[in-house]
Amino acid sequence: MNLATLRLEGTDEALQMVCNTLGLVADSMYKQGEPKRRGGFHSSSGLSATIADAKNPGEMVAVIREFIVKCKSRNIVLAGQGLCTELAIGVTVGDSEQFVAFVDFSASDLLSLGSLGVELSIAAYPTSDEANEINQDA
Repeated sequence: MNLATLRLEGTDEALQMVCNTLGLVADSMYKQGEPKRRGGFHSSSGLSATIADAKNPGEMVAVIREFIVKCKSRNIVLAGQGLCTELAIGVTVGDSEQFVAFVDFSASDLLSLGSLGVELSIAAYPTSDEANEINQDA
């Protein structure tokens, strides 16, 4: 698994504008004032949208680069004016297909994400061939 998810938080209007402009489909959403899973309430609305679900990290980075170009071509800034954005990247490691994973961003990629106001989070999740077989059987 090589997954890139855009997590947006802000006003309902800002979230709707970004989704409409970029054609994003929310995987999950919450509204301001709704209860959080671990107590308390959300201070603003938010959503998560998958940007890339790729076979390998290289393909995932290529899709992220296409997303950056799309944002720039539509003059979208994903921070400020009631909006906060994080690009969360998750990769699985430890099986025969992807024992070790590298997510290689160029300096230009990082500058572009920064200019869009996007924070970056990268996590690796352990897996194994046995775990993958069990998940396929379920």
